[in-house]
Amino acid sequence: MTSTTIVKYDRVQIILHWLIAVIVLAMIGLGLYMVELPKQSELPSGEESVRAFYFLMHKSLGLTAAMLIVLRVIWRLTHKAPALPDTVSKWEQKAANIVQGLLYVVMIAMPMSGYVQSMYSSYDTKFWGIVLPRLAEADSVMRDTFSEVHEVLAFTFIALIALHLAAVIKHHIAKSGITERMWLK
Repeated sequence: MTSTTIVKYDRVQIILHWLIAVIVLAMIGLGLYMVELPKQSELPSGEESVRAFYFLMHKSLGLTAAMLIVLRVIWRLTHKAPALPDTVSKWEQKAANIVQGLLYVVMIAMPMSGYVQSMYSSYDTKFWGIVLPRLAEADSVMRDTFSEVHEVLAFTFIALIALHLAAVIKHHIAKSGITERMWLK
């Protein structure tokens, strides 16, 4: 397939895709790292924990991603994606639609579960240093529940991203023209 026959996503969809992808990948790495850091109570006297710094960064990135995701969903609902070429089999088209749909569901559910988890924490939720209004009283049971939901969603998200990347690699190797649809020129 030549580059002149490739129907691309529009510029806004491409920019939002890559911006969100970078933030999400950074947050996954950060999330996996920060939960392994010792809490202040687990450190010897006189040592300072850096855990809170990383949690605050994760929350701020998550809220930033949430805003971009809302923008992306609105844009996607008002701007149709280009159709897959006829060279893509029907089962691959169905699989792509299912995985993309699940990616959108998880992209929306992840920041929501993280925000609700944060609201039930005894710590303030901050967005790049700005303390956000508390929408719920601290509740360790609810915090733990939403923490588990957030964790399950995170590993679901990782699996969906892996499927998405496997399809990207497959189509790139096959030179189907599909991967070029998401590149700026």
